[in-house]
Amino acid sequence: MTSLLGSVIRSRKSYAKEVLLNERFQKQLVLLAERLQRPLADIQNEVQEGLEEIVTVQNPLFTMMFDHGLGPMHTRAWTIDVDKPALKNLKRLNKTNPLVFLPTHRSYADAFILTRVLRDGGMPRNHILGGNNLGFFPLGTIIRRSGGVLVRRSFHDDEVYKFVVREYLGHLVAQGRNLEWYMEGGRSRTGKLRPPKYGLLRYLVDAIESGVAEDMLLVPVSMTYDQLHEVGVLATEEAGIQKTAEGLRWLADYARTQQKWIGTAFVRFGEPLSLKQALSNADSDRDGGRWTVEKVAFEVFQRINKATPVTAPALVTLALLGVGNRGLTLSEVRQLVVPLIEYAVQRGLPSGQLSGLRSKKELAKVLERLTSSGVALNFTNGIEPIYGINPGQHSVAAFYRNTAIHWFVNRAITELAWFMVLDSDAADPVSLAWQKAFEFRDLLKFDFFFSDRETFSTEIKAEMALLDPGFKSRAADPGSRRQTLLQAPFVIAHRVLPAFLEAYFVVADRLAACPADLAINKTAFIEDCCNVGKQYLLQHRLHNPECVSKELFGNAMLLAANRDLLKPGGDALVARRKKFASELAALVTAVGAIDALDQERLPARLGGEE
Repeated sequence: MTSLLGSVIRSRKSYAKEVLLNERFQKQLVLLAERLQRPLADIQNEVQEGLEEIVTVQNPLFTMMFDHGLGPMHTRAWTIDVDKPALKNLKRLNKTNPLVFLPTHRSYADAFILTRVLRDGGMPRNHILGGNNLGFFPLGTIIRRSGGVLVRRSFHDDEVYKFVVREYLGHLVAQGRNLEWYMEGGRSRTGKLRPPKYGLLRYLVDAIESGVAEDMLLVPVSMTYDQLHEVGVLATEEAGIQKTAEGLRWLADYARTQQKWIGTAFVRFGEPLSLKQALSNADSDRDGGRWTVEKVAFEVFQRINKATPVTAPALVTLALLGVGNRGLTLSEVRQLVVPLIEYAVQRGLPSGQLSGLRSKKELAKVLERLTSSGVALNFTNGIEPIYGINPGQHSVAAFYRNTAIHWFVNRAITELAWFMVLDSDAADPVSLAWQKAFEFRDLLKFDFFFSDRETFSTEIKAEMALLDPGFKSRAADPGSRRQTLLQAPFVIAHRVLPAFLEAYFVVADRLAACPADLAINKTAFIEDCCNVGKQYLLQHRLHNPECVSKELFGNAMLLAANRDLLKPGGDALVARRKKFASELAALVTAVGAIDALDQERLPARLGGEE
């Protein structure tokens, strides 16, 4: 065993040297030394060290450890449901094109599940890029020798290391190897897609533009889970608790939590995207290709969202999170869930086992699983069982809701836009509502991947027709406009938008309190937002615990930066920050009013058999 391990270690070193001595690599090395104005020998030594750090081999012994040792440890908690026709199509495409798999990232199990799916489907093994925080022994040893490429979590200013990663990726794609990484940059703490990181994608663009690779197909992958054992930990980290460092003890604890089956893992593949064709499309548009990489990433994420199914726990938590702290009978939960199922059917949304939720028996099973994991409560000592979200578990429930929230955000925006014109005396309230919808699209653009303006307009009008086919006939009368929301099969804005708007409000509120002439320290500012958000929840100034989220605060800061509210300034900046805070406060109030409106509807909707 010792000699075998030694030969494998040596093979990584020899492979690094092989890459380094490649003719093109050597030419690029000379150019790098000239650009950095450093001795070539020094650059070459540093590059060799970097290559020895990241290069990977696929040794049968270690791939067996990965697949049959680490794999079951990470995957036994789920039954895997995969789109087999799409997988078969990828196998066909892979005969003539290297594939780059770009999955969502919600669990440490993601890579193991996708590896198993591709292996069972007869696909070649991916080279998986991940963070070197997983490089500890024995995990890092196994990963690096079973096709995994572990890179530093941050190397923005290290030009030599960036060169190593870029050229090594180019080397792999030139050999026709399949790649895999998470463009979100880390696990989602909220359940929905995070804004993409562009660095590695830029390197693939470089590979095509430099002629290293002819083309490659980007494969959007949706990894969606009924439930995750690790969500509770994610939620506490998101609220400001320090993340536990990965290590042997962490690995043992993680493996122990994965022993219990918790549901289904859905693996869905979006439509593959030719990177070469995407670059050509971007270069021919009116922006002249200036946002090429960003546009490609945006398209990939939209295709991921289109492939992501609405799961049963997502729909149930979506329903339960909209009734405050009120407990519901099984019949009442069903009365909230069934209209959402019918909406999903009307829209033709991809779904994961939703049809059974029409049955009280199957709905009860989903509630029981949520109760078993501590997300939901089930009070059984009264006349009949009562269900609700467990105190302190709203962020966990929101994580499951958010896995499908992108399917409902346009409906929520439509409701909010219509609500904002209920009492308007505008000559054309419908056009005003469309204008409001676009304002909300702009407000939420760092949390959601919206269609282009023309498509979005069509989508919103379609949502309005589903909300109320006769809305145009009601437009002239404010009282009649209100009936659109009161008589709708369901109202959802207060189930979808509050956490985002409240998080944005906290950021806007704290910005307004900051001295305008001082620079903003992002880390300290977000910590302050976490603390003030918790205070406002205790004071009932805010009502959704999941709004205390470093991820949401970070996205709100992207919005503030987009509105030029972060850089130091003078009196004009003070005024604009106050206006931003007022805007968010008004929207939080408006969504609260929609919640109150829905409470008017509840007595008529709930409390009896259908």
